[in-house]
Amino acid sequence: MTVKAVFLDWVNTLVRMEPDRHVLCMETCREFGIEVDPERALRGIYSAEEEVPEGRPLHWSPGADPGAFIRYNDIVLRVAGATIPDGDTTMRMVERAKERFRDIRFLLLDDVHPSLEKLKDRGLAIAVLSNMNRPLKPFMERLGLMALVDFCLVPADVGGRGKPDEPIFLEALRRAGAQPSEAVHVGDESFVDGVGARRAGINPVLIDRSGLFTDFSEYSRIGSLLELPALLDAMP
Repeated sequence: MTVKAVFLDWVNTLVRMEPDRHVLCMETCREFGIEVDPERALRGIYSAEEEVPEGRPLHWSPGADPGAFIRYNDIVLRVAGATIPDGDTTMRMVERAKERFRDIRFLLLDDVHPSLEKLKDRGLAIAVLSNMNRPLKPFMERLGLMALVDFCLVPADVGGRGKPDEPIFLEALRRAGAQPSEAVHVGDESFVDGVGARRAGINPVLIDRSGLFTDFSEYSRIGSLLELPALLDAMP
């Protein structure tokens, strides 16, 4: 297989959040008298992201239907083995989590620059596809990524439809000048990134930085971006 384009997710693929989302979850729960183990909270977050991606606290706004946000929070806490509060308390937790998200920072992961430099040396088109609800370019410029990336896309660039819907992937293919079979998308969520890429005919790669999914076998899995060049070489 000849790869011409590599698309990359943003959070937990190129950057980590500070505080990370499972730490923020633990700290928010503690404010409401609920104790949560951070590693189990991370597993819960991944489960909730797959089942109810529209329920992320970042998506909350006054007047929104609370149902998805309650289901999302319940999944996180159930998987984490923690006490599930009533709906009113859950929504106060969601509002508090969104409030705290305003203060998070994005920190570049150590393997990003050397990995992207290797991919760039191969002449590949490189793009970042994120479901962020604000422009990504200012963050990328601050982290020194724009010289290594050809373009970035967020839902606002494609009519408001992010991953796993096809438009953001199809626009990335158009800009990269690649066919679906010539592209790879790397992300940390098997539904939003993996299923989304497959819907567009793109080859998905799961990046499992936390080592939570060692038994994952649905498609290719890596633990670091440093493994990506060799994986591309090994693709049939």
